[in-house]
Amino acid sequence: MKKNTAGRYGTWKRRLQILIQYLVLFAIGIALLFRLVIGVARVSGNSMDPTFHNGQTVWYNRLEHSYQPGDIICFRLPDGELLIKRVIAVGGDTVDLKNGEVLVNGKALNESAYAHGSTETEEGEVTYPYQVPEGSYFVMGDNREHSVDSRSFKAIVGAAIKGRLFGA
Repeated sequence: MKKNTAGRYGTWKRRLQILIQYLVLFAIGIALLFRLVIGVARVSGNSMDPTFHNGQTVWYNRLEHSYQPGDIICFRLPDGELLIKRVIAVGGDTVDLKNGEVLVNGKALNESAYAHGSTETEEGEVTYPYQVPEGSYFVMGDNREHSVDSRSFKAIVGAAIKGRLFGA
């Protein structure tokens, strides 16, 4: 009489199938997490020094849709370039630059914790005082002397924003 070893083999095969199913579900979950909730970007350039450095990888929350001054966001310009900048003012605010300082609604911002370099006007489409359109955000890099930001290309529309950076 032949010994029945199919039971042992069947159990091993079934466990392997279950493990593969769990791994596939895990991979799908991770893919959905990164497609719908978490985004990853790489800092390009020195415009956010000293907060972030060239080549640094940053993570952002895709579910965030409300941004306040001080938030650091990731957004895409119309030409497709992905940038990381700090929100300075929101829709309805008036931004002015005087004597190397940023004024929002007539009050100078205290940016000593993050901004460095003199904040001067840049050649571009912006004239001051600048009224930020509703649904838009005026953004600037922390390294003011080496940043291409809203001083050059005006405020960005909310739809261009990918998300707010984690831990920033």
